[in-house]
Amino acid sequence: MAEHARSTVETVVDDLSDDYRDSGGYKPVFNDTVRTVIYVASLAASIVGLGFMMFGDAQVGGFISTAAGVVASGFGVAYNPLRNA
Repeated sequence: MAEHARSTVETVVDDLSDDYRDSGGYKPVFNDTVRTVIYVASLAASIVGLGFMMFGDAQVGGFISTAAGVVASGFGVAYNPLRNA
């Protein structure tokens, strides 16, 4: 039974891989310039949040840092190992 389940999982993964290759690969919604600007702005906001956490109000710093991460991930500024360079 384990062999059957394993072959089924492998089949599904192979099918998904074929679909990915057929679709032309990873295509981000936002272009490289927009994603770079968001990434740099989010990095700066994270550093500001760290400053607040260390030298000011930790709750405000935590909010800033979390919001920066959410905004960056919302724009697709995340590592994607399947992305075609």
